[in-house]
Amino acid sequence: MESDAVEQVIKIEVLGESFKFKSDANRDDLKEILRYLKTELHKVEKQFPPHALKTSKTAILVMTALNISKQYVELSNSHMDLKETVSARASKLEEMIEDH
Repeated sequence: MESDAVEQVIKIEVLGESFKFKSDANRDDLKEILRYLKTELHKVEKQFPPHALKTSKTAILVMTALNISKQYVELSNSHMDLKETVSARASKLEEMIEDH
């Protein structure tokens, strides 16, 4: 976390319920995190018929968590692939420099 971050109480409304939690993330990061969560929740909510939204809150939250987890794994794998590619290219460059 950044050094200028101060622990603060965050309140968010999700599916008609309010939640409070403490965080020491900076304000801009928190806004982005909460915006992203709400966007992902909204995507899942649109898949449910209006009459099911009240009875399917848990399903919506679980599906949203699974979607975000899938995105995380895909990004993590992509990041690992990029690191391996950069490392391989750096090694080749190092060999080329040493050969000359």
